[in-house]
Amino acid sequence: MTVNLAFIGAGGIASTHLEHLRSHEGAAVVAVCDINETVAQTAAQPHDAAVFTDHRAMYEQCSFDAVVIAVPPFAHTDQERLAGEAGVDCFVEKPLGLDATTVRERARTLAEVNVITQVGHMTRYADSLERARALIGERTVSLVDAHWWCGVPGDEDHWWRSKDHSGGQVIEQATHTYDVVRQFAGDVTSVSAVGGNAVNTEALDFEDSTAAVLEHETGTISQVSATSTASEFSHTVRLAGDGFALTLDLGDDRLTGTIGGESIAFQGNGEMYAKELDAFVEAVETRDQSLCRSPYDDALATFETTIAVDQALRTGEPQEVAK
Repeated sequence: MTVNLAFIGAGGIASTHLEHLRSHEGAAVVAVCDINETVAQTAAQPHDAAVFTDHRAMYEQCSFDAVVIAVPPFAHTDQERLAGEAGVDCFVEKPLGLDATTVRERARTLAEVNVITQVGHMTRYADSLERARALIGERTVSLVDAHWWCGVPGDEDHWWRSKDHSGGQVIEQATHTYDVVRQFAGDVTSVSAVGGNAVNTEALDFEDSTAAVLEHETGTISQVSATSTASEFSHTVRLAGDGFALTLDLGDDRLTGTIGGESIAFQGNGEMYAKELDAFVEAVETRDQSLCRSPYDDALATFETTIAVDQALRTGEPQEVAK
């Protein structure tokens, strides 16, 4: 069986997925939609796919098994709802949107129609993360210390620099970090956070640096920092607990540290994006949702965590995380 895929959004991360699919034996791209027709045409040409600038027309005029929704957070409208109504499986790039109420409604819609879902938390497919989880096993995780450090993306008109369009760094970028933290510490119950903008005052209308402390239902405590002022990219998660101290360098897909008195030095292959998309394609073909490590309903819990952090930043008060 060949899984026929459609794309809504053809730039940015979508281009990575489209390039991978050029050599995928089990999948074919049959339609590409982007509001920029030139971008859509360029992306569709290697796949000989139909071109659209209106995703509603694509749903009406094309037949496909699954859709990859890779649009900026502000551009999420009815793409997921229409997929649900058409019974089409969904791969949705993070973040899921900007408004928690609307995202919850989308989650309910997709759950009701029982389609296969995957959200683009690609770090769940990092070899180093898999190895860390296997090594820790049933050991108790006491503390997680994590960060996402980078510079400011794009030029001065880029949508990322506007909170109304991106949601800010916590929601749009550091969501990956909060998601990894959840993998080791469990679901979050409450958060406290502080933030400031001391460097990028002209470039951003939101915090350029944030720090949050999270309480987890497992009893684990975690702290997450994010900044867009760093001169080098770093995505690191440090784990401490019962007989271990491990460091995940997710930028390089590397795991180091000690556990049970033994030194650990493991290097992964870094192919997270390919693995998450391959898993989704196989899940669509076999109807096995368990192959997807980041289904929409679980990714919703990460989204709710980032929303709570954002509220804590705005109010200066601790926030409960919605369930």
